[in-house]
Amino acid sequence: MNCPLCEEPVLANDDSHPVSGIPAHRECLLRNVMGGIGHIENHAYWCNEMHDPDGGRTYRQSGIEVDQWIAKHGFSAAP
Repeated sequence: MNCPLCEEPVLANDDSHPVSGIPAHRECLLRNVMGGIGHIENHAYWCNEMHDPDGGRTYRQSGIEVDQWIAKHGFSAAP
């Protein structure tokens, strides 16, 4: 099945959680709540000027990078 957020396949070894009964990548769910990596790294540029909160990345890649950013900096450091 495909993740309803990024539309990429959810593989057996992926960390996923159901959304309306459909498995979604954990990182995509985190990105959905926190915003994309572009938003976190430089909101003024990526969101206001470029209108791309994922900073040029795919939704999935942005979610993976948000997960890595949170692991490094913590939730309290997020904008």
